[in-house]
Amino acid sequence: MAQILYLYGLMMGYVCLFCRLGTELTLQAERVRDAAWGCDWVGTPVPFQRCLAFIIATANKEFTLTAGKFVPVSNSTMMSIMKESISLFMFLLTMKDKSEDTVTE
Repeated sequence: MAQILYLYGLMMGYVCLFCRLGTELTLQAERVRDAAWGCDWVGTPVPFQRCLAFIIATANKEFTLTAGKFVPVSNSTMMSIMKESISLFMFLLTMKDKSEDTVTE
């Protein structure tokens, strides 16, 4: 049981790390857009203004890091994975207890 809990903690640590980084990347993409809009672009050369417009237009598209284009990698995904895995673990423990009860009878 100790080995299982150790491995579970280790694996959840990796998932937590990747999900935290995914959330940070999403926030950084929003900050790039805000920084481009907030810079002093009035009166600058037109090519510079075009570059800023391109950066803002590109940053307006939603950016989310995904795992294999299947599921977004974020803190909410991490919590969902943890909730489901703990639920499955509790189910397996319940089934193990029931099978031990039927063997002893």
